[in-house]
Amino acid sequence: MPADDRELPLRERKRLRTRRALADIALRLFTEQGFDATKVEQLVEEAEVSRSTFFRTFPTKEAAATEAETELWANYLAALQERELTGPILIELRDTLTAATEALPHDWDQRYIATRRLVLTAPTLMGQVDYHRSGVEKQVIDCLTTKLGLAPDDLRPHILAELTTTAWSIAGRAWVATDGDGGRAALIDRLHNAFAAIPTALELTAG
Repeated sequence: MPADDRELPLRERKRLRTRRALADIALRLFTEQGFDATKVEQLVEEAEVSRSTFFRTFPTKEAAATEAETELWANYLAALQERELTGPILIELRDTLTAATEALPHDWDQRYIATRRLVLTAPTLMGQVDYHRSGVEKQVIDCLTTKLGLAPDDLRPHILAELTTTAWSIAGRAWVATDGDGGRAALIDRLHNAFAAIPTALELTAG
């Protein structure tokens, strides 16, 4: 996605503005009233759009509530598709995810923190996040398999894809717990620390 929406056609800019407005309203109302207590009718009334517009934009309430998650992983997948991979693939995935995080809009931090706190209040939202991340991992696996010319049954892309989302989960959870202290730079530092711990974690032994 272009960093400057003005590069996009007018119709696409309108679509993105509608999506963003619905996501912002949804996150605010879900946070204020609770996810289950907030009805789609309230969202569309406040956004001044039709119910059909809402469901053309988001397939479910859960998708609207977790838009900040979707933004992150969409950036990551787009960056990975465009990246020429050289060197250790785990580092390439780390750097791709870092670049994708850095490219997010400045207000993403607080929206992500609010989203993660909301997720803890509703099991269906946790399910939405897990389902979406599984889909992201599958796309990463397919991308790596193609770019690296690997056999379809090669397990290494599976492991690398899941290690990447696990590193993000560890870093993001700790960052959210501090209310995003240190901003985006602190989040990225935590992400790099999580990746750095992977090799030593694999070598950890008992006795």
